[in-house]
Amino acid sequence: MKRQPKPSGLTRRERQIMDILYRLERASVGEVLSQLDGKPNYSTVRAQLRVLEEKGHVRHEEDGLKYMYAPCIPREVARRSALQHLV
Repeated sequence: MKRQPKPSGLTRRERQIMDILYRLERASVGEVLSQLDGKPNYSTVRAQLRVLEEKGHVRHEEDGLKYMYAPCIPREVARRSALQHLV
């Protein structure tokens, strides 16, 4: 059974990564890394993307030797869910 994503359960860095993926629609670890503030380590970003995938927020496709990550749920659905959690 596939786990349902809970946008409210994201860390600050995970939300930043999701914002990047929503903006770019699909991106490699390197592309996400280049957009992040504070310049975290490549392996850290790769691990965070893997966690987001385990949580059900993103999926990946192989593109040659790279994994390309994309959001699993539309941005509006995630935004509404996060807003409901705040209220």
